[in-house]
Amino acid sequence: MIKPKRTHPLGLLLHIANSIKEYWFLFILVLTLYNQPLWFALSWAGIVLVIIIWPATRWATLSYRVTPTAVEVNSGVFVRHHEHIPYSRIQTVQRKQWFFLAPFKLEELYIETASHDDNKPEARLAAVPTTLADTIDGYRLGATAAATTDSTAATATAESAETDPLPLPATTPVTAHYRINNRTLLKFAVTSTGFIPLLLILLAIYNKVPRSWTDSLIADATHLALVVLIGGAVAVVAIAWVGAFLWTYIRYFHFDVALQGDQLKTAKGLFQRNTITAPLKRIQAIRVKQNVFRQWLHIQTVQVLLASKAASKDDDDDLVILPAVPQSQLYDVAPPFVDWLPDHTPDLSDLNVADRRQWYLIRNALLIVIVPVALASFLLPHWMWAFALILVIAFFQGRFAAHQTGGGLITPRMLALQTGHMWTKETYYLPIDMIQSVRLNQSIWMKRTGLMHLIVNVRHGNKNQAIELRYLKSTQAQRVYDWYLQTV
Repeated sequence: MIKPKRTHPLGLLLHIANSIKEYWFLFILVLTLYNQPLWFALSWAGIVLVIIIWPATRWATLSYRVTPTAVEVNSGVFVRHHEHIPYSRIQTVQRKQWFFLAPFKLEELYIETASHDDNKPEARLAAVPTTLADTIDGYRLGATAAATTDSTAATATAESAETDPLPLPATTPVTAHYRINNRTLLKFAVTSTGFIPLLLILLAIYNKVPRSWTDSLIADATHLALVVLIGGAVAVVAIAWVGAFLWTYIRYFHFDVALQGDQLKTAKGLFQRNTITAPLKRIQAIRVKQNVFRQWLHIQTVQVLLASKAASKDDDDDLVILPAVPQSQLYDVAPPFVDWLPDHTPDLSDLNVADRRQWYLIRNALLIVIVPVALASFLLPHWMWAFALILVIAFFQGRFAAHQTGGGLITPRMLALQTGHMWTKETYYLPIDMIQSVRLNQSIWMKRTGLMHLIVNVRHGNKNQAIELRYLKSTQAQRVYDWYLQTV
């Protein structure tokens, strides 16, 4: 019988790092209690407990075993848990390799099934040999099916594995492969919109700077007030943009995707190599997205919506399979990985928002910001010009959303929908077998004008993804609804 194994001692460092990420606020609490010796000492004792002792105990009590039929994980300190995960139940396998694990040929391994908790995978193994994931993938691909039906052979394999590592099954050949080149990656990183949240963080940090410091700086540069103001704004935006650029470039460094059998495998990252393996049958829809900056450079991003949470920390919580593809090459590069994608740019004019209906989306965008802008302008009248700029941005966002709305049936069993949200054009390809439901919404005012909202629901992780096209003509929306009823 295969003996359970423990993870490498370096796994303890990963457990400690994870605890620090979860309980970082305790260090701030300690700083606030430095003048109370008793509470200060108790706080440090608590930090040692949750940051060092508890992770060490969890690491010491965790063991795993890989057999030809399943992965077994034993864990728990006070209450022991035994997880038996058959390969047929595994949805995705995710591998993360930090740079300090690479010399030891170790990595983190995440195994996910349909029954796992929303916030964590079914099993997490820190610092295990890289060959372990390859072995699991081999069993999942059915390369050793004989071992699962021949009990004698399985027993012999298990007995030999007590002293020797599990044999690596023969791999299935790669049928499609793509690796991003450095020039395309630079375009992808330069056009990242990640600088916007970074900019908000920098502004929040500025508000925490002592008032005396900023007043002193302004007093020293009174004669250059306008120059300092403009220069400071440019510097803050530049810092946020450089930060977003580096974050995106490092995260998608040497991006690689391959189709192996019925499994999609992506790998990316400089300091942490993140590899995700997901079965094609778990793909619920394809999303092709393009923010306004990437529209200027004519590059697009292709993602798959999975019925799992393996890509929960990826872009928009969806697995990126092609980060940046030239717009003219998209339908040559993508179909080899997902064969039901069209091989040309589809006509999406059947569902659109034209004529006076565009005003409804512009109006809605303005209504979202007009009350906060009016209140802020009353409280801070000297910033009114900046608040007026927000109204202009909202106006053009509504116009952008109206122009990007589109859709239509591209095959008898395939629906394509396009939306414009937050300056990003998103095109969804939805096989009818993956559509959970179709809904039509029509208010009493919309009935008078003959308009409807079309909502198509697909599974997204363990939740629902609602794709909504607003202010369509009733005949347009009804046509899609009837198609769904008749085809299903």
